[in-house]
Parts: sequence; structure tokens; C-alpha cells
Amino acid sequence: MTVKPFDGLQSQGDAGDPAELGGLGSQPLSVVSGFSAEDKDHDDLEGDSPLAKEDHPPELKGLEREETEVVRVLSTLRSPSHDRIKLPPKPHNPLKAFLWWYLSWAVPGMGMFSEAYMIFAIGNIKPFLSIDYPHCIGEVEPVTCKPNTVDSIEYVEICGVIFGMLSLGFLGDIIGRKWGSRLTMTIMFIGGVLLTSASSTNDSAFLAFFLFALAFYGVGVGGEYPMASSSAAERAEGSKEMRKKRGETVVLTFSQQGWGNFANTLVIIILLAMQGATGLVSQHQAEVTWRVQFAVGTFICLVVMIYRWFYLEESEPPHSVVASYTDVPGHPVPLREQVWKAEKADMDHKREDEEGGAKGLINEDYKRRFREYWIIVRFYWPRLFITCIGWVANDFAFYGNKLSQSKFISVISGPDATQYTKMQWTLLNSGVALVGYYFAAFTIDRSWWGRRRMQFLYFFSSFWNQFGPNCTTWLVAGEVYPTDVRAFFHGISAAFGKAGAAIAAAIFENVSTRDTYYASAAAGIVGFVITVIFLPDTTGLDLGEIDRMNRYMVEGQYDKYYGEAINPKYLSLYERWRGYGRHYDRERDEEQKRLQGIE
Repeated sequence: MTVKPFDGLQSQGDAGDPAELGGLGSQPLSVVSGFSAEDKDHDDLEGDSPLAKEDHPPELKGLEREETEVVRVLSTLRSPSHDRIKLPPKPHNPLKAFLWWYLSWAVPGMGMFSEAYMIFAIGNIKPFLSIDYPHCIGEVEPVTCKPNTVDSIEYVEICGVIFGMLSLGFLGDIIGRKWGSRLTMTIMFIGGVLLTSASSTNDSAFLAFFLFALAFYGVGVGGEYPMASSSAAERAEGSKEMRKKRGETVVLTFSQQGWGNFANTLVIIILLAMQGATGLVSQHQAEVTWRVQFAVGTFICLVVMIYRWFYLEESEPPHSVVASYTDVPGHPVPLREQVWKAEKADMDHKREDEEGGAKGLINEDYKRRFREYWIIVRFYWPRLFITCIGWVANDFAFYGNKLSQSKFISVISGPDATQYTKMQWTLLNSGVALVGYYFAAFTIDRSWWGRRRMQFLYFFSSFWNQFGPNCTTWLVAGEVYPTDVRAFFHGISAAFGKAGAAIAAAIFENVSTRDTYYASAAAGIVGFVITVIFLPDTTGLDLGEIDRMNRYMVEGQYDKYYGEAINPKYLSLYERWRGYGRHYDRERDEEQKRLQGIE
């Protein structure tokens, strides 16, 4: 008995049409998934699949039009199985329950706290660096450092962050969330040590070392973005109750960024008060202030790094294949492991018979993976477009306003205000922005609000920005993609956002404050329009369904998937227009799930 390979999705079609995407349907499924219905020994399917018991199960009435062998193959395409994180039961004591709830998102969010504490510190401590190094950063005559090099402090930081987002985001999908999180925090800790200890008798040498340390730390920060978002989204899949509050969980994790920004300003104020530097700040007081505040941030990185190396449990990605067969009664062997053994034996055989045979087999595997990756990119490009350009629009406007913040604080506090007074106004601004994170967290999972409506909000003030797009750009980039590419695509989106920030920094240095806000408003309008058209609202959608749909798609079976991931209410206007959801059929999907042993 031979399975007729699905014709699947034709590769010569329009890349934007899901029905015409090139899948792997032209290959036997034994190559794609390791399963061949030709092998009679493979009839012992695990997971209570109806096809493990009989060829024509009565409960499959909705699939009667499918060929028997087609249905049999579909039974192996069950939803990728997440090893759900089993959380301990919530304590009954209200105080303990609150502490349990707080730690559930505060601890995973400490990476975002650390990166915000250190990264946002640059703008706060630059005046103190100018006092400590007046002839270099302060540009007091005689000038010892090139002005362009001094101005690159902001750009070097952003370049490091972008590199980290792309490289560590890609790596995180390969080595897993746990090792990715360990790596990012280790880089951040080393970078923090370098920033704290930066010193030289030569001003130019100090600046060069400081810029290197800042870029190095930025790489870790860039990696933290996709790691934190992906892990938080996957962690929220631990139970149905958690799934309903996935947006809240992810945004609360992201809110630690607001606390990091707030804490940094507060630490600077405390350090100035402890030194009695509420008026003019001396060179010694300035050095103590910026070094100690970096040391505090580095200590936080150390604590988080130790926690991740010794206590972190990974939010498991789905297995590529879930069905399993039984070699020995009572000892099921996962299909993926069985395939690996077969491939290994095949490679050993080829190594004996023909030199270089194993290398050819490995190359074929790489080609297959590349084809799968290309299919995913072609299918998800509208979502990648909105998560990238939406983040650009947000950061362009957000950092445009942020760069002008010091001008407004100078107006509010007066031209003769001390650094201590300016820091107090900065703290107030950070506190107002911080509240917006919590409004976002507690409304984002509401059916009457959701992701898309929240991102409609544009840039009225810091409060509205945290309440809207600054949170949702981070959230949706971590939940609209399948697990296999979630961290990397989030990293790409975040990198585009930081590029928008860099563009804003370059443009707004040379334009008036009025033009700055015109440009920010224009970015807000662009963000609004593309959000309406391209952003799907995944509020309430199980991320496992996205993985399940993705598995069908890469194996050339997209037209056989009828599940919730293509429910029109979870698709964008563009995706509905292109017909992404035309195969949605809840009843047929329920039949498939029963066939596949999915609850």
C-alpha cells in the first residue's frame, strides 16, 4: 500500500496566496515527517488516534470524502505538543496569592528590568559624564575627543542592540529559550562590569573603551527582547486559564522595562541626595553617581544570571513530530527519535559504502529545512511587515518625543534648575509612563479591546504610548508566529524598531522641536493605517493552533487544515482579503482533532 503524496501547495503561484504557496507536498511524507504508510508496522499509532484502532472509524463522518490513506496521513499531523509548564496551585492566603501572582511575571521580566535600567541610564548619566570628563564629553576647551565620536554614544548602543536582536534571536530558535536567556544575561553582566569599570587617564581611550562596553552590553539587550517575549508567550500556554490571560502575562513581563527606567532615575536621585549634591555637582560626585548606578545595574544582572543558570526551567517548544510508535510493548519510542536512529544507521551504511555519503544526506536535510523556512517566510510576510513597520513607526515617534524630553523638562524646571531637580521631573515622567503598562496588561485580553484596537492608539503622551503600541508591538511580535521562528522573527521586528529609533535620533538632531512633533504625528498615522490593514488580533487564540497550522503548511497540506488559526476573526483584513481563512471549518477540524487524538 502506497501513500499518494499530496499535490499540496504549488510553488509557482503568487507568494501572497496561501493556496498557492510551495509546500513540501511534492515529496513523500516519509522524507518530510519520517512517516510512511507503506510500512504496515506503523499502524500502532499512539495518542488514542481512531486510526490506531480501525481503518474506517465511525466518528469521522465529516471526513468521508477524504481517501482512507489521506486520512491516515492526516492523523500524524496532530497539533505540536507543548510540554505544558505545570504551575503549583495558587495559595488561598490573599497575601501569598498576590506574591505568587507578582513573582509569576516579575521574575521572568527581570531581564527587561535590567536592560531598561542600563540602557535608559545613558540619557540620564550623560550630564554626569560631561562633568566627569569636561574636555571630552563636556566639550570644554581644549577639546580632547572628536565631537562625532561623542555623539556616537547613542548610535553605538542602538547598533549593538540591533545586532543582538538578529543574531541571538535566530540562535534562540536553535538552542532553545533557556540557553538563549542564559547567554543574553551573561553578555549583559560582562557588559555591565565593563561599563562600571571604564577608566583611563587618556580621555580618548576612556571614550573608546566606554563605547565598546556599551555596544557589548547592547548585544545582550538585543537578545533579551526576543527571548523574554517568546518565553513569556509560551509560558502562558501552560493552562487554559493562563491562555486566556496570555496578553496580560506577556505585557506584565514587559512592564518590568518601565520599572527599570523608573528605578534608574530613582537610584540617581538617591545617590545625589546622599552626597548632598542637590545643587551644583562636583566632578567627584558626578563620577560616584554614574559609576555606582552602573554597579547597581550590574549587580542586578549578576543575580538574574545566577538564577537563569541554576534555576530557570525552559518553556518547552513543541516537538517537530508528536506521534509515536512502539518498538517494545509498554515502551513507546517517539517518532522523531526513531527517525534519527534510522538516519544515523543510513549514514553509517553510506560511510562504509561510499565516502562522503553521509555529508550528502546532511546537505539534503539542510536543503529541506531551508525550503521549510522559505515557506514560512512567504506565508507570514504580511505579519512580518506589520510587526516590523509598526515597531518602526512606534519607536520613531516614541524616541522622537524622548529625545525632546530634556528640552521640555528644562522649560518646566527653569533654565537654572540643578541636575537634582531635573532628575525629579524625569522620575515623575517615568512614573506616569509606568502606569500605562498596567492599563495595557489588564485590558489587553478583554474581547471588547484586544491587540489591534489597543495598537490603534497613537502617541498622545507617555501614558498612552505605554497603554498602546509600545506594549503591543512587543507582544504581537511574540505570538503571531509559530514556535520554530518566533524568537528570530521577534528579533527582526525589534531590530526594525531600533532602526526607527536610530533614524529618529539622526533626523531630530537637525530639525526644530515643532518639526519633531509633526514627524512623530506622521509616524503615528502610518502606524494606525498599517495596523488596521495588516495586524491580526490573536486575543484568545491558542498558540498551539498556529504551530499546528504551520505543520500542515510546511508539509504541503495547508488546504487540509480547517482550525482556529485561520478563523477569520483571528486574521487581519489583508489576510481575509487574500483568502487565508477560506478553508476554515470548525466541524471538520473537530473531526480531525478526534482523529489525531487532540483534546
